[in-house]
Amino acid sequence: MAPPKGSTIQCSIELPGAPDIPGETKPYINFINTDGKLVSHMPGVNSLYDNFLRGRGLAGKNSPAFGYRPTIDGMGNVGPYRWLTWDLFHERFVNLSSGLRQLGMQAGDRIGIYMSNSIEWVLVEFATYYQRLVSVPIYEALGPDVLAHVVAQSGMAVVVCSSDNARRLLGMADRIPAVRDIVVADAPGPDLIRLGNSQGVAIRTLRAIEDAGAKQPIEPEKLPMPGDTATIIYTSGTVGMPKGVVLTHANLLASTASVAAMQQDDSFYTFTPRDCNMGFLPLAHCLGRMVMHLMVAIGVKTAFPRSDPAKLVEDLRELQPTVFVGVPRIFNRIQDRVLSTVQVKGGLPLALFQYAYSTKKNNLSRGQISHWLWDRVIFKPLRDKFGGKLSLIVSGSAPISPETLEFLRCCFSCNVIEGYGLSETVGPTSVTLIDDIEPGNVGAPLPCAMMKLRSVPDLGYVVDDKPYPRGEILVRGSHVFSEYYGLPDKTREAFTDDGWLCTGDIGMVDERGRFHIVDRRNNMFKLAQGMFVTPEKIENIYSDHFIVNQAFVYGDSLQSSLVAVIVPDAQLLRMFLKNKGVVTMPSSTGDGTPDFVGLCSDPVVNREVVAELSAWGKTHGLAGFEIPKKAYLSPVQFEEVGLFTPTFKLKRRMAIAHFKNILDGLYAQDDLV
Repeated sequence: MAPPKGSTIQCSIELPGAPDIPGETKPYINFINTDGKLVSHMPGVNSLYDNFLRGRGLAGKNSPAFGYRPTIDGMGNVGPYRWLTWDLFHERFVNLSSGLRQLGMQAGDRIGIYMSNSIEWVLVEFATYYQRLVSVPIYEALGPDVLAHVVAQSGMAVVVCSSDNARRLLGMADRIPAVRDIVVADAPGPDLIRLGNSQGVAIRTLRAIEDAGAKQPIEPEKLPMPGDTATIIYTSGTVGMPKGVVLTHANLLASTASVAAMQQDDSFYTFTPRDCNMGFLPLAHCLGRMVMHLMVAIGVKTAFPRSDPAKLVEDLRELQPTVFVGVPRIFNRIQDRVLSTVQVKGGLPLALFQYAYSTKKNNLSRGQISHWLWDRVIFKPLRDKFGGKLSLIVSGSAPISPETLEFLRCCFSCNVIEGYGLSETVGPTSVTLIDDIEPGNVGAPLPCAMMKLRSVPDLGYVVDDKPYPRGEILVRGSHVFSEYYGLPDKTREAFTDDGWLCTGDIGMVDERGRFHIVDRRNNMFKLAQGMFVTPEKIENIYSDHFIVNQAFVYGDSLQSSLVAVIVPDAQLLRMFLKNKGVVTMPSSTGDGTPDFVGLCSDPVVNREVVAELSAWGKTHGLAGFEIPKKAYLSPVQFEEVGLFTPTFKLKRRMAIAHFKNILDGLYAQDDLV
């Protein structure tokens, strides 16, 4: 059973019989693994195809499996969600798999999937599993150099994509000569077909491939087995070119089986086929992929939003999901918009909201997330905007702040959990228990995983630290990847001599066996006075302030202080300045509205923002040396200049190069102390 609220029962335990190794903790395993054995797969489920059959059996062949919103006119308007049943979906991906074989594809061949989340995306994925092909998802946000690297290095000859992405590929045909077939999921125009012919690349439609397979079925020589490669997922590439993480069917099945085991022990949310999942995270993202396969395993239906993020709330309201998995950046934006809207209303609505929020916040300390009155009167309109039925929110990919966790629990009155993991571990390797609402931890290892700490004395983190051991997190288990594709040297570097994956993350284990992420080894730097700084920690705290959309913190080892680049939220910055009574430069818009570019360059605005964020940092536990003394306000989003990975992680080295002159200028200012 799950540890009760407020208990001191262990969330993880030391591996029985593990030897003492100097400079390391003993391995920790989930508290349900009392016999010391790790979970590997659910009974009778030996592949992701078996996983699908299991879900179909639980949900029923004629129940909805995957949903989408069809376009109903030439203006891009959409109708209500439509659904493919489990049986129809099975029939379609089996037909598609035969069509792919007719293109000459054989078991082990790589096929690219280069489009946003959609029915077609998952049809291609399951078709590859059925015929033991290897899917290689491609983020749509990749720049041309990284795109060419992923396509060429993986050795794919066939890519399934949208017409727009097909044009991008054909525009670099000389850099990806192995690509011989591009299969377009939408309707390609004659110009695209002519362009393909001119480059020696056949342009086909997904429907034609599927129809050809229906007419001439080709059964697989054998069905996939646990050790077969299922997919190659390329890392987000925060440093250098991304590496291809090779994942087997067994890797993915271990993660889904772990959640199923925790469900049976009441330490996780209990999914049923009555649940509905919004497939928001890109399927090229490990967490998005793992969540989708978990939903499939339990017979939960999944629907996809439109690719336009501005339409997400509208799609949530239409779908009414019970499960939503997102990233902190999305939740931060929701929090900022809600709180700023309430602030603008002022008067009685603001007072009622603040009182209701304060009441629920106090109740959280007692493990209570709902309130009989305020959930109906104050928070129901907000919940209804997101469909009104959310029962579980999951945050992953990056750390989420305690304030945002508190906001989600208070306003949505539902379970909110957080996980920690890597692409190399199929997404989560640890997760918070369903009843644990104490912020700041990422929970216990999944039942398929072991985690331990190794001292990093040069950074001041050792397993003998008091009150809790600290060090680099090492991971082992049936969910851990097998290799980086075509990079044996990088693969060896990723593991210790005895087979533990080195994460590069600095962790701490508390008295209940819960892991906390405290630093990132590779991103730390030392200031002139000898103090180590973790920029991500500061950026996360700053990004929690409503006026900050994005933040980049930088320090020079020859300097004693930090500087920052801040991308403000245009609307909320104006509201902040109005509330402060700040007089800015004359508007350049001609309508009396302060120009955003002008606001960012106004020294008065800069001083107010730096002062506000300095105070914010101090109240959120930052030491004096961790607070940037100067900042540049940028009106340009980081993603517009290629400084974000597809998973919204900052490409730190590129950011340093991009902002070099600005950073040098901040340090050159006379009043920097």
